[in-house]
Amino acid sequence: MSGIHFYLTFNPFLNHSEEPHFTQAHEFHQLLEKDVQQNKSATAFWGKMIGQNRESNLSLEPFEKIIAENKAKSLSTHLYITDFNHLWVGKVVGVKKSLPKQARTLSFYDDKKVEIWFEIADFTLLEHSYESVAKKLSEFYIDNPYSDLKIDELSPFTTAIKYPAIIQDLAEEMYFDEQEDGSHLILQHHPAINNMASLQALKYVHAYALPEIIYNKIPHAARAEIEIAEIDILENRHHNNHRIAFSYIKAFEIILNDLIIHTLKRKGFGEEFFVDASTMPPKLYFEKAEDHYIPISHFQKSFSINQLIFFIKKGFNGTSFCMKKAFQDHKPFVDFVEGDLSTLLKNNKIIEIRGILAHGESDEISVHDATAIRYLMLGIGCRGLIPSLYQTFYHKEFREFTKVLGNYSSKDDKQASAPKLKKVV
Repeated sequence: MSGIHFYLTFNPFLNHSEEPHFTQAHEFHQLLEKDVQQNKSATAFWGKMIGQNRESNLSLEPFEKIIAENKAKSLSTHLYITDFNHLWVGKVVGVKKSLPKQARTLSFYDDKKVEIWFEIADFTLLEHSYESVAKKLSEFYIDNPYSDLKIDELSPFTTAIKYPAIIQDLAEEMYFDEQEDGSHLILQHHPAINNMASLQALKYVHAYALPEIIYNKIPHAARAEIEIAEIDILENRHHNNHRIAFSYIKAFEIILNDLIIHTLKRKGFGEEFFVDASTMPPKLYFEKAEDHYIPISHFQKSFSINQLIFFIKKGFNGTSFCMKKAFQDHKPFVDFVEGDLSTLLKNNKIIEIRGILAHGESDEISVHDATAIRYLMLGIGCRGLIPSLYQTFYHKEFREFTKVLGNYSSKDDKQASAPKLKKVV
């Protein structure tokens, strides 16, 4: 049950800023962030411009219909915006032909002609390098009743599409719907928006712990936690050890939710498992025993690490055909979750520490233990929990990832294997 979304490009050189990296998207983020801090229901409008001499024949009807259809599925509608060096995503709550009175937008649009305005309630940065933007665009495709074209993947060089493009996302990541208590992504610290150190931190992560082939599979929310933690390490903020540890535990929890719950959704089993959302925390079920239970396809919040492990164990020890079908190609992952992972989490008191840190009682956790959590999650001096999740889940793809493939032999081996000639007398 995937959503349909919108995609736009923009020219960063049209913005008049003394800082070359500060585009109109950065300015829009700054505007909306300030408004949301004062009023949680604040919105701002992003415009799709056309030439002054052009007349628009764009209809709002398809855009309004898509927003309504996504809402009926309990999904937000995304507006992806890129200048190919950055990729942003906004939560669209409406579209307009003309800017409403008192609406908030950038002064940048004062002398521009706009054919459609997107009302944005939340906004964040997804990617911040040309390479990572291109990688994410390759996950966008067009195959829907609102477009005449069918395109398997987009790129910075895709032509023939009309903007705003109506697209789908292979990753089906619901950035805004996973937030607890209606919180905003725009209010959460994002290291890459105004801190160029993020790219340097990522280089270290890729070089020493999580190569790009793995890192690219990590959900955005988990990557944001990792990058926040690693910038603190890079900038020698040793007093933040407890926050760094908490960031890694949260990243791990997000990843586990993605690999278990989102796999069930992506493989078409989102209607076969249920949630009692009336309890705190919400509980997972294999059958709809009560009328108020809802399918997991309509529930976008995360589950705890303990819940997920119990859910996997019960699904495979029981008779859940759908669970076994969804994970039939991921048996090493299931074995790891049921076996080594459960043991490592228990022996290192990860669940207990998460609870302590979540309640702000960091004084109860020693600096040694907070640091050990980072090592354990990343795999510094040990088998990392995050790399292990991906190496077992994508075991076929990563089968030869850490295996030397060349056919090498020593000088002695060559001599020993060489054919021996008989001496002729």
